[in-house]
Amino acid sequence: MGLMIDTNTGRSKSKHQHFTETDRYKIEGYKQIKMSHRKIAIELGKSHSAVNKEVKRGMVTQRTTELIDVYVYKADYAQMKAYEVGRNKGAGLKIGNDHALVAFLEKKIREEKFSPDGALAAARKQGGFKNMICTKTLYTYIDNGLFLGISNKNLPVKKDGKKRKYNKVSKVALNNIKGKSIEERPKEVNDRKELGHWEIDLVVGKKGTRPAIMTLVERKSRKSLYVLIKNKTQKEVIAALKKLNKLVVGDFSRVFKTITADNGSEFLNFEEMKSAANIGEIYYAHPYSSWERGSNENGNKLLRRFIPKGTNLHNITEDELQRYEDWVNNYPRKILNYMTANEAYAAA
Repeated sequence: MGLMIDTNTGRSKSKHQHFTETDRYKIEGYKQIKMSHRKIAIELGKSHSAVNKEVKRGMVTQRTTELIDVYVYKADYAQMKAYEVGRNKGAGLKIGNDHALVAFLEKKIREEKFSPDGALAAARKQGGFKNMICTKTLYTYIDNGLFLGISNKNLPVKKDGKKRKYNKVSKVALNNIKGKSIEERPKEVNDRKELGHWEIDLVVGKKGTRPAIMTLVERKSRKSLYVLIKNKTQKEVIAALKKLNKLVVGDFSRVFKTITADNGSEFLNFEEMKSAANIGEIYYAHPYSSWERGSNENGNKLLRRFIPKGTNLHNITEDELQRYEDWVNNYPRKILNYMTANEAYAAA
């Protein structure tokens, strides 16, 4: 942004008199200490008239604890009003006055639990909008409070952009010396070249409760399958695999070729698991190496949008879990070039 110098104060004054959310909270603080509008203008590098207009727009009636009504400037109200002006007039925003796109994104993010990136992918797929923005711009709009219906509290946890560091573990688990190591897994499994290779895990509920959800994620397509189980035992895992065997249409052995598991006690009976799933092999990741089952780990994060940690799984019905499974499998994934897992599975 170009700057000009206020010759009276020596401070930089913006050529454009746009106020950010940060500016508005500064104004609220300055007003609380009874700073003059002229001094506020100097502090923010804005014109005196621009500050006057901004303060006027953000004034609201507020009742004190003494039940007295006072007229004060509130930054959140001013931000909301600024957004309304931007939405109605365009206000130079890239999203312009495309009300349909705004409503679509708000619904996807607030009601359907999409990330901003996923919501935009769904918007591009649907088409018919006057404007389109990029993911970075959408995050900026949300950060600046330019959407009335959504804020950062509606978003999944943001990534900080830093890649996690992993220390390679080469030893096997002492309680699983007979199981096949992930190091023995064939190249076609590691390279995600064919369908039928799955990662398995359990999503547990509220501490002290027994029910869990067995999750399976197919490595190539990222398709997920969920089964409610009564507890974290080998018996329940094997029963769940047998249940899937009956539910899968077609040749189960073509749908399920291998499974990769961690070294939890519930997965250690590999012979019975292979028999129940009618599969060729079970492979075991190294201890403390969840990234070796990254597809399952990321798939579980999507499920956690509906079942956050601490949820009592006693209250989850099979129909409800099926809805969550359908949502996850129909969610556009960046890693799949914004195809859904169902689309990727069908296309493979």
